[in-house]
Amino acid sequence: MMGGAGLFLLYFGTVWLSQAVWWNLPERKFFIFGATFWPQDFILLSGILIVSAFGLFFITVYAGRIWCGYTCPQSVWTWIFMWCEKVTEGDPNQRIKLDKAPMSANKFLRKLSKHTMWLLIGFVTGMTFVGYFSPIRELTIDFFTGEADGWSYFWVGFFTLATYGNAGWLREQVCIYMCPYARFQSVMQRQGSPAGGLRLQPVSR
Repeated sequence: MMGGAGLFLLYFGTVWLSQAVWWNLPERKFFIFGATFWPQDFILLSGILIVSAFGLFFITVYAGRIWCGYTCPQSVWTWIFMWCEKVTEGDPNQRIKLDKAPMSANKFLRKLSKHTMWLLIGFVTGMTFVGYFSPIRELTIDFFTGEADGWSYFWVGFFTLATYGNAGWLREQVCIYMCPYARFQSVMQRQGSPAGGLRLQPVSR
């Protein structure tokens, strides 16, 4: 859980550090902690991604699914959504009982609270993501005063709904059917690699 908390802090906190990370697409300049990169410098990014990929493969071979279980954004956001579900609707048995019960004021309020929390988290996630491409302080003010451009509203709305659907409804289906890493990570695990109970079973065809 510490890995998830660190990921949340990094994602939601970095964007507010005086444009520490800012992808200025109109001017094709990319700022990362004081350094300025241009499109022709993206070969460096390619190298970093390659090194990161090999590092991920190495960890998988010797330690199991550390990435999937502790630091994958899909896992972290899903945990937060599941926590919201538990707070508003109770444990799994209580949720099953609630789903089978006829609609009532209590059931409606619990469902409404859950989906409101999900959408709020999705909104903050979307706003933060767009903030990496447009200065977050100005974006926040313009967004709520109606002065932001149409693309800002579109992308914030898109990532709000994408987060809501992904972590709220799809969840592990993303890992099983959509994530390319989940497709080949099992072949990289040596016999006896610890997986902490997180290993997916191969999908038979």
